[in-house]
Amino acid sequence: MALPSKSSKWAWLPKNLLDTILDNLIPMADCIRFSAVCKHWQSVAFDNFQYVRKNHKHDRPHQQQLPFLLVPTVDNSSDRRCLYDVTWKSLREFQLKIPYNIRSSGYSHGWLILVDDSFQVTLFNPFSGKSIHLPPLKRLLFEKRYRDEFDEMLALPHLERFEYEKQMREECDEEDIEYEEPESDGELELEENSEEEAEEEEEQEQEIESEVEEDEAFNFVRKHQSDYSIVRGVLSADPDVNGDFVLMVIYGLKRRLVFIKSGDKNWTYIDKDACDFFKTTYAMYIDLYPKRGLWHMADIICTNGIFYVLDKHGVLLSIDVSGNLNKIKCITLLDTDNLHRSINRKPYLVESPNGDILRVIRIAENEEGDCGNGTTLRFMIYKLVHSGCLEIPKWIKVDCLGDVSLFLGDNHSTSVKPSDFIGCQPNSIYFCDDYFNLYYLHGGPTDIGVCDLNDGSITRHYSLKHSQRLMPPPIWIIPKFVFNDISP
Repeated sequence: MALPSKSSKWAWLPKNLLDTILDNLIPMADCIRFSAVCKHWQSVAFDNFQYVRKNHKHDRPHQQQLPFLLVPTVDNSSDRRCLYDVTWKSLREFQLKIPYNIRSSGYSHGWLILVDDSFQVTLFNPFSGKSIHLPPLKRLLFEKRYRDEFDEMLALPHLERFEYEKQMREECDEEDIEYEEPESDGELELEENSEEEAEEEEEQEQEIESEVEEDEAFNFVRKHQSDYSIVRGVLSADPDVNGDFVLMVIYGLKRRLVFIKSGDKNWTYIDKDACDFFKTTYAMYIDLYPKRGLWHMADIICTNGIFYVLDKHGVLLSIDVSGNLNKIKCITLLDTDNLHRSINRKPYLVESPNGDILRVIRIAENEEGDCGNGTTLRFMIYKLVHSGCLEIPKWIKVDCLGDVSLFLGDNHSTSVKPSDFIGCQPNSIYFCDDYFNLYYLHGGPTDIGVCDLNDGSITRHYSLKHSQRLMPPPIWIIPKFVFNDISP
């Protein structure tokens, strides 16, 4: 009787042993090599990953992957993209078919968040090709109609103007307004935003209009303004894994919050009057912003089913949308150091591998306030620290991340342990250009690099060609396993 070959012995190692080996593999390439050994190992890998997905075992090492940069192909294809590996500083050979030639408003749990011209939101998985179509955001349609019809509305008598806007708001689920008598001189400007918001919009318009008039880049931004109507989007879970997912986004000129649960036919807007929040913990801001709702949000993360939102004033909120009532809490107080209040400072929220909530502030050129080219100079990092049960949590400055790397951009902000990935730089921040109101004026999104926090040095790791500057900008994405059923 013939003895089994060495290869057959390897092939038929016990399943529990193979599961143990697989559970300790981290880079996706190693997992793929594991499944390519033979049919038996491939079947074990399939069963293992299916178990992880169905039972939400996200603490498994191979569930934590290194982000890649989603970039244009060499031939500038409109329906395909490449993956750029920052550790090898090279493009991967394979390409992803993406039938949406528009900017991604975010990437979360394996899904790109996209907005079309009708402001319909689509979740697209670039690895499986699956799409989930969500209802349109009507309030974005209101903003577009308001701007397009502003001159026509302004020519109407005051009462007709009010009725016209009121009807438009009702059709688009926008917040209601109260009628105000005209001023004594008979002139009353159409009230669009608070004084603070108007100043911010004026600054943003000056940044663009002072640079160009009618050039190609400016027209491109105007033409594709729907691409930029959602600033950030975050999913509570992977829709392929958990059918009860929630998507929360920051949208529109006022940077407000809205969310939708799987199966809902309409979005839920988080307004000032939607809960008792402004009558309790947030009451201190009523005097500062008498007409302000939850405006000027900057970033979102989701951990353990709770959304955490950072606004431009440094206030951190927690939002629980799991029940019928939206529970909103104020975690930190107003930022007294004015760390956020500059067009050259962009705040992010990110959860570390250890579960710490970090606030990262990206500082660009021209701190004096002039319109610069958005080139990153340095980062400031703060960790949320709970001192005691009765004390308000505080942001404590952090100078070193240790065995942690951050990946920041338009994506759901991500962190990894670089010791798990060969070539990943520890104590560093990998970033891509998300100053979308500037980069089309300066040769495209060029501010892409890595900041070494040991000495503060910044190096560039990817550059777009001139012909690619008006294509959908790069964004960090995390590879996901997609398995088809394996025949015995």
